[in-house]
Amino acid sequence: METMTSGTSNISVASNDAVIPQTTATPSSTPTPPATTPTPGKARVAISFLEKDKDAELIVDSERILVSMTGNAAYPAPIPDLADLATARTAYIAGVNAAHDSTIARTTRRELRATLVGMLRNLAHYVQMTCAGNATTLLSSGFLAQRSRAKVGPLLPPTGLILKAGKLSGQVKARCHKQAQAGAYHWQIGPTATPMVWQPMVTSLAAHTVFAGLTKYTQYSVQVCAVGTAGPSNWSDVVTVTAM
Repeated sequence: METMTSGTSNISVASNDAVIPQTTATPSSTPTPPATTPTPGKARVAISFLEKDKDAELIVDSERILVSMTGNAAYPAPIPDLADLATARTAYIAGVNAAHDSTIARTTRRELRATLVGMLRNLAHYVQMTCAGNATTLLSSGFLAQRSRAKVGPLLPPTGLILKAGKLSGQVKARCHKQAQAGAYHWQIGPTATPMVWQPMVTSLAAHTVFAGLTKYTQYSVQVCAVGTAGPSNWSDVVTVTAM
């Protein structure tokens, strides 16, 4: 038996027959709301928990949101109404407690969860619009914020460039080490006897490509660069190969 405690509720979860007491989400103390006119920002409400949470986790998370939203001056007119949300949550808890009894009860539990999730999704939209992206105001709602994605700078030149003859005459296979942040690769090939004279550049989505139509017994130079969100990297070291 694993016991989870959150706010005013103790939630007992057993492996086969979870019994969750029906509780009313009531703030233990009056929250300290931020300014009613938040400074705009770029914070976004995280809602992935609505799909990922297990039943007990969703009950805990929804209680946190109800407690945080109640009396919060930053959110004067919640949509949906918090009383309706509390009613849906109480019905969901009852459905979870009865879900192990029969197939019908489990179906009812899923329907009650869908109702609660839909209301929380609408409330998340209201919070997003009202907080104007201000992280402090968003977090005061009890919702969590999405993690910000760090910008990826210029990529390093690819390494590990390997060349070998292809299966057909005049073919050369090229491969380099894959870069996690690269969306594509640019390849250049040209006769070694005439440096800096390259054939038209070849682009591939993977870290390998095949050159065809090369002159037999001619030595070629090859280089590659990786393309990311900040543009292409510098070119790799040149590697040579003789076409067969």
